[in-house]
Amino acid sequence: MFCVVVPGILPDLYRDQRILLGWAWTYLIVAELIGTSSGITWFITQQARYQHFANVYAAMALIGIVGLGTDMLLGFAARFLFRWKQETE
Repeated sequence: MFCVVVPGILPDLYRDQRILLGWAWTYLIVAELIGTSSGITWFITQQARYQHFANVYAAMALIGIVGLGTDMLLGFAARFLFRWKQETE
């Protein structure tokens, strides 16, 4: 029974991990905003303080691109890892 159940739940478990990775990325950014002296959010804060908004927008876009790229990469990998699972949507 174990040999049937585990492969059956792996695609759903993988999908849940993709969702949790998005939450983890969000919490990382929030945690960095609270009290760090380095990192991307520190850079955003410093650039906003000196009104270099082009750098602020570029850093925000970088955060979004990294998050989207990671999610797309995991989605692409899921197609090859779980060929037996057909999406109904």
